[in-house]
Amino acid sequence: MRDRISKQRSQLILSQPFFGALLMRLRLVEDPSCKTFWVDGVSLGYNPAFVATLSDLELRGCLAHEVLHPANGHCWRCGVRDPDRWNQACDYAINPLVLNAGLQLPAGALIDGRFLGKSAEEIYAMLRQEASEQPQPESQPQPQQDGNGKADGNDPSQPNGQDGKGNGTSGDDPSQASPDFSPGEVRQQPQAQQQTLANEWKVATMQAAKAAQMRGKLPGELSAMVESATRASVDWRSVLHRFAFEQTRSDYSWAMPNRRYTHMGLYLPALHDQSVGDAVFVRDTSGSVFDETQQQFGAEIETVFTVLQPRRLFVLDCDTRVTQVQCFERGEAIELGPIRGGGGTSFRAPFAWLDEQGIAPAFLVYLTDMHGKFPPAPPAYPTLWASTTPLHTIAPPPFGEAVEVIV
Repeated sequence: MRDRISKQRSQLILSQPFFGALLMRLRLVEDPSCKTFWVDGVSLGYNPAFVATLSDLELRGCLAHEVLHPANGHCWRCGVRDPDRWNQACDYAINPLVLNAGLQLPAGALIDGRFLGKSAEEIYAMLRQEASEQPQPESQPQPQQDGNGKADGNDPSQPNGQDGKGNGTSGDDPSQASPDFSPGEVRQQPQAQQQTLANEWKVATMQAAKAAQMRGKLPGELSAMVESATRASVDWRSVLHRFAFEQTRSDYSWAMPNRRYTHMGLYLPALHDQSVGDAVFVRDTSGSVFDETQQQFGAEIETVFTVLQPRRLFVLDCDTRVTQVQCFERGEAIELGPIRGGGGTSFRAPFAWLDEQGIAPAFLVYLTDMHGKFPPAPPAYPTLWASTTPLHTIAPPPFGEAVEVIV
């Protein structure tokens, strides 16, 4: 079976050099304990019994599918997310790329038009939101699905298969998960090795794309994927805190000398602290920003208020209008209420409300998907747009700074 996989890998090198070059980085590991395939950025595991059920074209497509996981960084982007749902989200993200490249996947591959062009993180958030809105059935659990949407005929209490390409058959049991790893086709390397692997795969992905492009065999969708996968990521929390703390007015001033040195005849400036004025956070409540994102954003609001201690903190909920205003004075305990609103999105209402109230905040942070009408003129205060939509897919805002908030 290893020879058959090696042959199809060679075929990919000739016909699809982008996939073929990257596959050469993965060590083939025969693993009857997995259901189908697994990948961790170093090795590619396969169940020979499952591979025997695939045609040559399907096997070629599966190999391309597997290598797209480390090429997209899926093996080190899972974090604390649920592995099974992350597996599904990753498959939804990459399966269209495999098919658009002219390759074939086994029947039942996870494909959904709602997720086209979205990252695994965005798809994961959508899947999690949908799961939270569905009532939990009290009856006997239904058969689980593997990562490509095929039913698992084994006992539902058993772990899922390692990949999204299971054939859904029961009987001989190659699906027993190894006790050394959590269920899920995308295995995570130890934390200490993840950054090194991520850097190596970014370089390898760019090199493979350049080689394929020179041969005229890099589809536009793959080119866009490479650009997205190799783009540097930024921690939105650190950007938020940096933005907020830059608005402090602490500085050294000569107006009052530093008394610690006057007895020595030295006239040195003292630290002059002019406390931060009002801080404003706006939450888009149109329904396009999911619950967990709202929760994590709310936690950061509380942290900023506790540490920065602005004079007043305003938290505005807004869809096409301001639906709720919460105000907290310096020194108060903060406990944010649930969001209120729904419907469309307009960015004008919060800025208009602040003007009507005569409030000139030290800064404003707006959590939104960035789809709405902007004010006709920029405000006089600094603005940070916390976008739940990847910034490279949308036009930049007409004013202020922007950061991606992908939870």
